[in-house]
Amino acid sequence: MKMLIEFVERYLMRPKRLRMAIQAVVRDNDELLRIIKEHEEDDTPTNLTWSEGDRWYGWTYNSNAKRYYFDDIGNESLMGLWEDQWARESGAEAK
Repeated sequence: MKMLIEFVERYLMRPKRLRMAIQAVVRDNDELLRIIKEHEEDDTPTNLTWSEGDRWYGWTYNSNAKRYYFDDIGNESLMGLWEDQWARESGAEAK
């Protein structure tokens, strides 16, 4: 394994800008995973909502069901997005 890591460092990551960009992405991903795990463990309501053009997208974590709910289709309004997500969560909890 050590030889593989050395190979990657020596030949694939030789350009300094590429190496720095890859390291930044890894640090960002590690931080995101740490934050998600922290919220999963302390029962803090966790969600994210964003707008792209005229559509709203989002995800939420339900600690009771121990699962994430994603809306990657989008919705025309923010309220419509949340109504759809609440309906999915209540349907999953009823099962």
